[in-house]
Amino acid sequence: MRFGWDRRTLLQAFAAAFGGAAFGMATSSSVAAVPLFSGRTLLVMVDDPGCIYCRKWEREVESGYKLSGEGAFAPLEKRHKGHGDLSGLSGLAYTPTFVLIHEGVEVGRIIGYAGQDWFWGEIEGLFRKAGFQTPPAAPSVDERRT
Repeated sequence: MRFGWDRRTLLQAFAAAFGGAAFGMATSSSVAAVPLFSGRTLLVMVDDPGCIYCRKWEREVESGYKLSGEGAFAPLEKRHKGHGDLSGLSGLAYTPTFVLIHEGVEVGRIIGYAGQDWFWGEIEGLFRKAGFQTPPAAPSVDERRT
């Protein structure tokens, strides 16, 4: 691109200028307590019944997420956009939006869904901020033979 700006830098600048709701960028919001979810760690998915990307995420990721280490660390809670439980969260304009809450405080969010690989890559950084550590991989069969 011109002027040495890569795509990610442009998207981050756009996200910052427009409140983070740009092109599915993971964003950090101001640290605000969310009373309903106080003392809990969970991933809140804000969806809309007509959202095709929400349904796509459900088909491609939801069952795997629930079985993952991330799913055990932060169980999934779904809420429709506009639900009263979400009153403590601002800027929920797009669906799906995934908000990571740790001990009642928003750690960050992912706006949009652009596929499985993208989703898992984006949540990795959010979960790290909340203290999640990926379990070590099991040794391969060759490594166990010593």
